[in-house]
Amino acid sequence: MRNTKYKPFFHPILALLHQQMDICGIVRNHFIALSRRYYRMYGKGLSYKQMSAHLTKLKKLEKYQHWNIPYAWSLQQVIRDLARSYREMKTLGRGRPRFKKAKHHRGIRFDGSQVELHQILPKQKGQRKYPVYELIAGGMTYRFSMHRRIVGEIKRVTFTRDAIGEIYLTISEDFVESVPEPKTGKAEGFDIGIKDFLTGANGEKYKSPMFYKQHEKKLAKEQRCLSRKVKGSNNYERQRKVVGCLHIKTANQRAEHHWKLAVRLCRSFDVMIFENLNIAAMKKLWGKQVSDLSFSSFLTKLKHQTDKRNRIFYKIGRWVPTTKPCSVCGYKNKSLTLSDRQWMCPDCETLLDRDHNAAVNILREGLASLELGDVRPTLVDKTLVGYTVESTSLALNSTSAFA
Repeated sequence: MRNTKYKPFFHPILALLHQQMDICGIVRNHFIALSRRYYRMYGKGLSYKQMSAHLTKLKKLEKYQHWNIPYAWSLQQVIRDLARSYREMKTLGRGRPRFKKAKHHRGIRFDGSQVELHQILPKQKGQRKYPVYELIAGGMTYRFSMHRRIVGEIKRVTFTRDAIGEIYLTISEDFVESVPEPKTGKAEGFDIGIKDFLTGANGEKYKSPMFYKQHEKKLAKEQRCLSRKVKGSNNYERQRKVVGCLHIKTANQRAEHHWKLAVRLCRSFDVMIFENLNIAAMKKLWGKQVSDLSFSSFLTKLKHQTDKRNRIFYKIGRWVPTTKPCSVCGYKNKSLTLSDRQWMCPDCETLLDRDHNAAVNILREGLASLELGDVRPTLVDKTLVGYTVESTSLALNSTSAFA
């Protein structure tokens, strides 16, 4: 499915939507407590069928009359998600669902068959850049500018709110977007690092602007102001939104940088090969630097773009040696440390850049795996003819490439 996010026009009805999201959070906390109590008594959890039947009984009581909201299907979806979380405790080994404040409940969903969508104002030159559409869900009407046209059948509509209370509308449609790019005949391996965000096997380095570091001083100042406010007061809430806006701005800037870089790489190379790194372990070593770079988020976006643009995205094994072996002669430098950014190979006497050397080894290992057929079945039809180490001019001569 393709998910497209829109910003609804401001309307007092959005305040009512906030209240309904709070009720969804209350229902979730209620059934978490009920499931824990049931498990202590009987040694097993509640199923979705049991929780759904109990919810129907509770809504008939006078104490829970406020649960009879127009979004009845959304309450069922909340307990359906909760039941799935409990099942995944056994199947996937995840932790049990935890309580959270009702105002922190982020979304409310509608089935595609329960919503109506139609255009009310067309696009008009000089006045409206995009047509205005009207969405009817749960008996309520919402208007928004459709900056991206709906092509497939609407399967789900989700309303979400961020940390500062802004509401967004996400429409999920049954449509697979495909934007095939012309072939370039190039393959590239990339080494991910802290100093340089990406280092290509051709020697090109891609740096990250480090958006969190740019806003760090201002964020610290605003958080100090927040700590001096009385919790629960209007001033506290106002300052909390200021801090939240800074975090949201940082996340949006980072996401925009990731999307632009992913599209740029897809237009430059047909095959992109990366290393399967342990990001959680890297965070323990370098902390917020790794979080600021957000490698996992970038690779997820790049994977989406490669599928969309008919490219190949591949990861080599985590334990494949790529940093210590020399990319020219294969000598393994066992004494290499993290502080060594360049080193001289004692066998072939080649001066090697640490990240570039690793990128070359990643490319060779990835191409070897792909040519041996170690690739997803959906990519079998994509030929690898011409994607060799020699075709990308990766072989280094005996003289220094970095002198």
